[in-house]
Amino acid sequence: MFTTLFVMALCPLAKADVAQAAHDAKEATVHAAKKTGEIAKEAAHGTAHAAKTVAHGVANTAHKGYQATKVAVHKATH
Repeated sequence: MFTTLFVMALCPLAKADVAQAAHDAKEATVHAAKKTGEIAKEAAHGTAHAAKTVAHGVANTAHKGYQATKVAVHKATH
């Protein structure tokens, strides 16, 4: 009888511990998801910046090549 009463008294405590553990797990998951999103956002910005830098380099090189070709053709034909 005493054991039954003792176990019944512990059940609400066990439920509270499980609920707290579930809440803590949820909070940790939300925090990890936010950090993952921030890291992905930073990586995307870095990738976009690198792509823009490369594209500008290609465009500048192509422009210089075009200008050099134009000058060479002009010299050759005049």
